[in-house]
Amino acid sequence: MHYISFPKLGIEINLDPVAFSVGPINIYWYGIITALAFLVIIIGVLRNSEKYGLKQDDLIDLILITTPVGIICARIFYVLVNWGYYKNNLSEVYKIWHGGLAIYGGVIGGIFTIYLFCRIRRINTLKLLDHIVVYLVLGQVIGRWGNFVNQELFGPNTDLPWGMTGDIIKSTVAGSPSQFPGVDPELPVHPLFLYESLWNLVAFFVLLWFRKRKKLDGEVFSLYMISYGLARFVIDSLRFDLKIGNVNVNRVIGFLFAVTFIIVFTVRRVRLKNGVADEEYQPSVYRQIIAEIEDKSPENDLSPDDQTEISDKESEPSDSDIPITGDDTASSGDSGAENNENSGSGGEE
Repeated sequence: MHYISFPKLGIEINLDPVAFSVGPINIYWYGIITALAFLVIIIGVLRNSEKYGLKQDDLIDLILITTPVGIICARIFYVLVNWGYYKNNLSEVYKIWHGGLAIYGGVIGGIFTIYLFCRIRRINTLKLLDHIVVYLVLGQVIGRWGNFVNQELFGPNTDLPWGMTGDIIKSTVAGSPSQFPGVDPELPVHPLFLYESLWNLVAFFVLLWFRKRKKLDGEVFSLYMISYGLARFVIDSLRFDLKIGNVNVNRVIGFLFAVTFIIVFTVRRVRLKNGVADEEYQPSVYRQIIAEIEDKSPENDLSPDDQTEISDKESEPSDSDIPITGDDTASSGDSGAENNENSGSGGEE
């Protein structure tokens, strides 16, 4: 049995990375938590999707395709960046249950797959991404707790109250001191997994709020990429892994993503304001749904023909609208007879 401790908070938890075993097969908490994160994403993506112009059948097909692609790409990215370790431990390359999924690999692979899928199915890619990322970031909130159980994704020593330690952390640092320069295995360290989980939780509520106020498709996705890029740039400054030389790959990618999507978001808003946008203003579909409910009235339930008939009747002049003079009233009968005699017709005109 392993333990995780927050010394200054007086908290110690006995928790083994292996949840249970089925014969010779070990079921890890990391896998269970990751599966739970995917389940939350799937439920969120499918919930009320058709109200927002997305078919559940399309989304289910997309999930079945992008999930394995995302996991494989996330693992490949992590292994490549940490090749210095894996080249001497090839048997560990495929063991994702030991931890080691780089989200950027999953995001890049997932976006590319979504783009191809939408092209084939003729779906608005930006609208789909706006819908998915709200729940993707919520899944990331949950998924990071797999790192907690594995006692990974930690930073340098800290005196902060939430500094954590554990027997796996101690053995990891003591066993590879060159990978954790300046870290004392006997002292608490920064729980980077917790920082990222909390950051993403805030981002989830921000995206949830903003998707009702977006003006163009793709803005929610842009905001997600900005938020997550900044998270990686800030939090990964404390990481020891994912480096090529002395450069942290995640920080570089995070910075580039944040800057790129800030520019994209700003330029699109400016173009829209100046009336030169290459796409028409597209109010949030969530706002449209609310507006449709509020605007419903009995008149709106009439068919187009009925509405046209009502409009015609309203525009047709009534007897009270026709001006009548005294002469017309006095001679109405005589003029009718006179006209009949002059025209030689006995029928009504």
